[in-house]
Amino acid sequence: VTISPHLVALLFCPVDGAGSGVFEVVFRRGMSETDEEMARNVNPFTVEPGKFTYRLVKGELEFADYGQIFAHCRIDRGPWHLVPFTLLPPV
Repeated sequence: VTISPHLVALLFCPVDGAGSGVFEVVFRRGMSETDEEMARNVNPFTVEPGKFTYRLVKGELEFADYGQIFAHCRIDRGPWHLVPFTLLPPV
């Protein structure tokens, strides 16, 4: 089955920050950077220092079976933050 979940990310710029960058999201089947890449989204952004902005990311993800996919998210080349997405059987 192919599903298209939406990921909403709030991005904050410190008061002394540049106010621009690149938000990258890579959907992977596991928690490691070497796991299979299912989808990728790279999105530039600008935000007033000291304020927030948001990005909406939509991925088309194919599931052969129930399980988890992780959205690996980062700004510029910073550390990755993982967000799990779990497809469960119907109750």
